[in-house]
Amino acid sequence: FQLNTAADYWLEMAVPDCSEYFENSESLRYALHAAISLFHMSDWVFHTHEATVRASFTFVDRKGSVSPVSEPRNFATALEQQCPDFGLIRGIAHAAKHLKLNDVRPIANAPNHASNTGLHPATLDPKVFSPAVFSTRRRVMLAGANGSDVEFDRILRSVYEMWTSLKSTHGW
Repeated sequence: FQLNTAADYWLEMAVPDCSEYFENSESLRYALHAAISLFHMSDWVFHTHEATVRASFTFVDRKGSVSPVSEPRNFATALEQQCPDFGLIRGIAHAAKHLKLNDVRPIANAPNHASNTGLHPATLDPKVFSPAVFSTRRRVMLAGANGSDVEFDRILRSVYEMWTSLKSTHGW
């Protein structure tokens, strides 16, 4: 078996990575793998469906002008502008790969360092509080400004749904 298309990548990489995270949501490693897969889906879609992407997507460039997508990086920017959570996934994926980012995404709570995404301890002790009633699990979180941390699970689900919707709309 080989990965040749965006559909192959989706089925063999992105979906399994996300499923593994959802089954092991206390794992930072699974979270980072899922983020990396969902971010890189943009490269696979661009290269597999370049004509459709170029014809269907635009982005606002640094000068404020609306421009057609012409390369994978522009496509990722267009997606980020439509779905800010994709920009968070983009930042998480790049920070996981490079440790520190010089090009921080221009969206709220965008990470600039791998340590911005981490496993937070359970809010309540499962030895004292019932897990059926209270939050007693550790959670992967993206550190936000002024303590407004963002739950990774919410970000990942949002971007997963974005890709599912785009696949349906464009027939990818």
